[in-house]
Amino acid sequence: MTDPMSNIRRVSILKPKYVIIISVVIVVVMVLSSVYEYNKSKNEIFEILEEYSNSMIQTASMSSANSIISDREMESLLTQHLLSTAKNTAHMDSLGRLSDEALIKLANENDVFRINVFDKSGQRVMTNNVGDIHAKENPKYSPVDYIAPILEGKKSEIIIGLKEARMEKGDRYAVAVRRPFNRGAIVVNLDAESYMNFRNRIGFGKLILDIGSATGIEYIILQNPAEILAANKNVNELPSYDNDPELRSVFESGNSLHRVVNFGGNEIYEAVSLFSIENEKIGLFRIGIGMDGIKAAQARMLRRAVVTSLAVIVITVIVLSVVISNQNYRIISDEFRKIKTFTGSVLENMSLAIITVDDADRIKIFNKSAFEIFGIPYADYENRNIGTIEKLPSFVKDILKEKKHIKNLEADYSINTARRSFLVNSAIVNNEDRSTDTYSLVIEDITEAKEIENQLAQNERLAAMGGLASGVAHEIRNPLNTINMIAQRMNREYSGKLSSSDFDSLVEILRSESKRVNGIIEQFLTFAKPAKLNRTEFRISDFLDEIVRIADVQTREKGITLILDNPESGILDADYQQMKQVFINLLRNSIEATDRGGTIEISYRCEKRKHVFEVKDTGCGIPPDTLNKIFDIYFTTKSGGTGMGLSIVRQIILQHNGSINAESELNKGTKFTITLP
Repeated sequence: MTDPMSNIRRVSILKPKYVIIISVVIVVVMVLSSVYEYNKSKNEIFEILEEYSNSMIQTASMSSANSIISDREMESLLTQHLLSTAKNTAHMDSLGRLSDEALIKLANENDVFRINVFDKSGQRVMTNNVGDIHAKENPKYSPVDYIAPILEGKKSEIIIGLKEARMEKGDRYAVAVRRPFNRGAIVVNLDAESYMNFRNRIGFGKLILDIGSATGIEYIILQNPAEILAANKNVNELPSYDNDPELRSVFESGNSLHRVVNFGGNEIYEAVSLFSIENEKIGLFRIGIGMDGIKAAQARMLRRAVVTSLAVIVITVIVLSVVISNQNYRIISDEFRKIKTFTGSVLENMSLAIITVDDADRIKIFNKSAFEIFGIPYADYENRNIGTIEKLPSFVKDILKEKKHIKNLEADYSINTARRSFLVNSAIVNNEDRSTDTYSLVIEDITEAKEIENQLAQNERLAAMGGLASGVAHEIRNPLNTINMIAQRMNREYSGKLSSSDFDSLVEILRSESKRVNGIIEQFLTFAKPAKLNRTEFRISDFLDEIVRIADVQTREKGITLILDNPESGILDADYQQMKQVFINLLRNSIEATDRGGTIEISYRCEKRKHVFEVKDTGCGIPPDTLNKIFDIYFTTKSGGTGMGLSIVRQIILQHNGSINAESELNKGTKFTITLP
């Protein structure tokens, strides 16, 4: 049996050099361990910086792109509104109904600041600014500077855009159109102060300032090869593209860049990424993040490493390592929470629908716009399987499950019987082993844009078909007259030479068929050369009462209930007879499509300063594959129909600067919605 005391003695008589060697080995192990932990923590911090900077750049890029696109769309809508007001003014001018009082009324109704009418010499002859207090002041410029091309007959309309007010302080947004008979120009102005303030509050530059104000952000700039487009502070000392090959490489290749640069005498962690809109390279986003906190953390870790390396007691080393690890974990957790909170807030309030799932189809992000676009009740869907959301469109579920790369995919889907169009893009985040970490869809509702595009295309087709109809009608009418004359001559010269019944039958066929063809020609000409509008102001309630009286006979005979829902009333400025033709045609279609015991409802309301009429029936409905063709000329599902009725209806509505849409569901009914300014 070994004596314990002998072991103690053997240990106690260890030579000093062994103790030194063991101590050195322990110190070296501790130093190496400390250096390893130091480098690992440093790498983790830089990884967090990279993720944070990437998130900031992605947020800045998406927000800036949305802001720029929204700004362009806003300016386009503003221009169309002013042009519409100017053209309405020109129309009244052509009717000789223009006066200062009429201009005041037009300006108030269309919410514009100024309407000025100039003669051919550039002198203002009418305005809504009666009693102008600035009339005797010296103007900053002459209106002719802007409207000269119209006065010279070179252009019929000009989009002047933003300009300085001629007499007062501030800016104006203006357009101009030619007066009828080339008598001068009409200029419509909008006070641009509220518009500019709105742009400054939500615009591109404000986004840069907001993002740049985040803690730790030294600078954020958007720079192209020639200049700095936007920045949150003075960054003139940053190198241009010509002096920095790395920046040129990012701009040319589109790859991102992360590096440490010198800014203001301090080291800055910089992330660089290409910013483009619709494949157009705008410039480079550069975000600089201060490294003072990182250097302080590195210095602290280094001091601890030195203290730890001098320590001999293993327990002390372990305790210090645990403390350092816990502190690093807290730093990482705090930074991660900041990034998650900021990114989540941006995504939640975006106008685009964002849906993100992991590799197991569990929902990670389902923002507010996704609920609103698809009409889904608000609920907490986080970590639920995407297949459990019943109202989510099937095409969205399929894409999320397949996880394929999607770019500018257009998809149509019916929500509450209304057909909607969507633009879909995807983003994939992969793990280090290239497996999918998260898959995101960015979905934009482009229904209104598609409707505008379709309406423009339809107008072009109608114009072309109208020209063709005019030519065909002209060519057919000549031989048709000849046939009619021959029938009359036969009646005079050959009457009595053939049997009375046969002769009369042949002559009657010639006459009836030529009359039928002539009726078709008349419809051709009505469509090809629509009558000029004879606008008058009339009460909507009186107009609808007359429509109901006209249709009441047919609905009673067929046993259909006709309902007039007119909770509001107002004055409509339109061609009374043509609008009556519109409603009679729509009611005739509804009566033919509705069985005995059914219902037809006519309603009116004022919505967003527009007149909205609806004609709704409980008839057989229209098949989805033909719903988008019903306004096409010559398209009909009736055995004896000509296909002209709804085409003429649409043409009349377009002449009134309005729109008409149809919604239908088989065996449930059809609804036509007419919107007039």
